[in-house]
Amino acid sequence: MRAVFDALRRHAAERPGTVAFRDDAGAVTWQELAARVAGLARRLDDAPQTIALAVPGGIDYVVADLALTLAGKRQVPLPFFFSPEQTGHILTESAAEAVIGADAGAFAGSPLMVIPPRAAPVGALPDYPGGAERVIYTSGSSGRPKGVIIGDRQLDASLAALGRVVGASPRDRHLSVMPLPQLLEQICGIFLPILAGAECVLRFDATRALLGGPLDGLTRAMEEIRPTTSLLTPGILGRWVAALEHAGAIAPSSLRFVAVGGAASPPALIRAAEAAGLPVHEGYGLSECCSVVAMNRPGENAPGTVGPVLDAIDLQIVDGEITVAGPTVMTRYLGGAPAPARWHTGDLGRLENGRLVVEGRKDALLVTPAGRNISPEWVEARVNADPRVVSSALTLRSDGALVLIVVQAAPITAEEIAAPLADLPAYARPEALILTDLSEPDLLFPAGTPNRKVAAALAERIAAVPLPPLQQTERLAS
Repeated sequence: MRAVFDALRRHAAERPGTVAFRDDAGAVTWQELAARVAGLARRLDDAPQTIALAVPGGIDYVVADLALTLAGKRQVPLPFFFSPEQTGHILTESAAEAVIGADAGAFAGSPLMVIPPRAAPVGALPDYPGGAERVIYTSGSSGRPKGVIIGDRQLDASLAALGRVVGASPRDRHLSVMPLPQLLEQICGIFLPILAGAECVLRFDATRALLGGPLDGLTRAMEEIRPTTSLLTPGILGRWVAALEHAGAIAPSSLRFVAVGGAASPPALIRAAEAAGLPVHEGYGLSECCSVVAMNRPGENAPGTVGPVLDAIDLQIVDGEITVAGPTVMTRYLGGAPAPARWHTGDLGRLENGRLVVEGRKDALLVTPAGRNISPEWVEARVNADPRVVSSALTLRSDGALVLIVVQAAPITAEEIAAPLADLPAYARPEALILTDLSEPDLLFPAGTPNRKVAAALAERIAAVPLPPLQQTERLAS
């Protein structure tokens, strides 16, 4: 992270009046950003060592993140989309003694010291002494997320490798869509732009669209800002592609690199996005490995894969499972033993012509009453390729029936869902269907992946409709 602060100090000296970040409330220049970060870091000198970060986003979040790092603190971002139970769990497990947040009332009655995100700016940005940590909590598959400890070693290696892939420069303008409490957007929306001297624009309406809000929050931001880079999930990408196709429009020509991650992207969606003028590049990673392990490169995009492995990462397939070694592997889980030298990701995959193909979660395998193993992602990818589908979840009901739950962004019929499933082997073909939408509570994580525990409960609780018989779907597919 020392390179990030060196870059910030250099931009503040050489381009003091150039805008560094914009949000819904205004803008901050490189000089102003450096002064605000230095001021808040000084304010944090006497604060406790572990500090939660409860700023939803915007420039205040950027300043707080950088100030906590510069002050050598352990920061614990609190995702605004987590439930009160999850937030309470994070605060208890992390033993945070203070919180940076604009809303002091939200922590009234708690023993936490509440620190405003703004402090008097100072002129000089001190050298970064190193040693800061961040504890990243991911929603995972349950209501009790684990804290992943990430430090300088992991971030430095990830930034160096991603910087070579993205090729960011001062001419870039990044539109930040993913929530900043997520590690990947901290890397792509804060640190990479600072290293490159590029402008970053943070629009909360675009983030709301990613979390299920109106799509025009994203499309309006794209048209107004004309970014060159951004980071999206497959769910919001599918909605945007469908809207562009419906309007007979194409994406802003300013875009040169759009990373897609957080969930699997069907090859058909990548090709449809490219046809709509979106230079999308799918990647793969997890917080335990500092978010990115592999990424498709400009000029050599290969839909159906997540691209070559990043530099400095040693990836091996062990018994069908993706394993990772190298400097991006986390320090440990909070309260756990040091991470092993080789991290077993729990994801199934294979290497194909130097590119990684991810085949699904090892622990998501469904075992039918007949003893057949089914990777749900195999089935879901076919359905998710339709831009009217935000996401889907294949689950096994207690009576042994395979039930497909489809989250739709636009109306779609059972026959249209069944058509791309026609050539699946009989044992993997869903028998019943539940259609729902983004209003279904807790069914999807922010990245658009299904919460399989919620999906399984939904399949038991809601009556499903039979999918059309094989003969009919075969005719539709032919």
